[in-house]
Amino acid sequence: MILAAGLASCRKAPLVSCDAAQPLFAVYPFPVGVAINPAELSPSSEYQRLATQHFNSVTPENIFKPSYLHPEAGQYDWADADQLAAFCRAHNQRLHGHTLIWHQQLPGWMANFTGSPAAWEAMFRDHIQTICRHFQGQVSSWDVVNEAFAADGTLRSTIWSQHLGSSYLEKAFRYAHNADPDALLFYNDYDLESNPVKRRAVLAWLQTMQLRGVPVQGLGLQMHISIVSPENTQLAEALRDAQQTGLKLHLSEIDVAINPLGQAITPTPELLQRQADKLAFLVRTYRELPRAQQFGITFWGLSDGNTWQRSYYHRDDYPLLFDDNYQPKPAFCLLAHPR
Repeated sequence: MILAAGLASCRKAPLVSCDAAQPLFAVYPFPVGVAINPAELSPSSEYQRLATQHFNSVTPENIFKPSYLHPEAGQYDWADADQLAAFCRAHNQRLHGHTLIWHQQLPGWMANFTGSPAAWEAMFRDHIQTICRHFQGQVSSWDVVNEAFAADGTLRSTIWSQHLGSSYLEKAFRYAHNADPDALLFYNDYDLESNPVKRRAVLAWLQTMQLRGVPVQGLGLQMHISIVSPENTQLAEALRDAQQTGLKLHLSEIDVAINPLGQAITPTPELLQRQADKLAFLVRTYRELPRAQQFGITFWGLSDGNTWQRSYYHRDDYPLLFDDNYQPKPAFCLLAHPR
């Protein structure tokens, strides 16, 4: 890491002090969730303590994705996913499934699948319905399709669109609903808060699905944002636009980067306060939505040490509610004790 020495020095003491005894989810009228890596869970760990104390909704960070659940044709690996489902039941946490259909984290056999259009559709349908049936009654909601639109608002070219055509999105929702009629079904995507072209395309598609009676009940706005962008006015505009769908809205993968440009920085009090203020604005704006549309908010990771951003972007960043030592940051404190 660029800042090994600086990072080590900043870990000598908590970044901030606040009363963290009250569960964070108890502050809000909607569920407050976190993306979980089950490998980090153990009864004696701070990771498990914080995950169960402050969050009443869980999204599996990776283990429900196709490469984990469906590693070989005709073979499913339920072990880790079943353990997480049992964990959520034991701690009275909602489990939100992520994700049935995506163009990434595919097993090799699926990415290289060959066959007729009918064979492709059978594979697609069986994948969705086998998973939904397995978790029926355990998973209350699904990100059925993830990130299907490109930045210019067109449908992303993936193995699904190439072999099944644009109708694969509608079919995915219908197949999921047929397999588990009680689960709430979401479309999930990123940059909807900062790219109005993409947002308009997604919202127009959702409107078409509603008119066609397709069982889409919710929209996930990922909200991988930073202290630099988007502007607060853009966040408010995105939520106002999304509200017009009447769907349940999930801020589904929240993190707030303080180092989006990958510079040599340390998490100074000023940067952490900007992070806290940005997050507080986002949550306040979300609270202004009609209660029936507030599906909940979910943070994409528990602590800075668990963030995907460090490995994916190859940079030091500190985008979550707890620091590397699982100590609360100003962002947590401001959410736990809103002004």
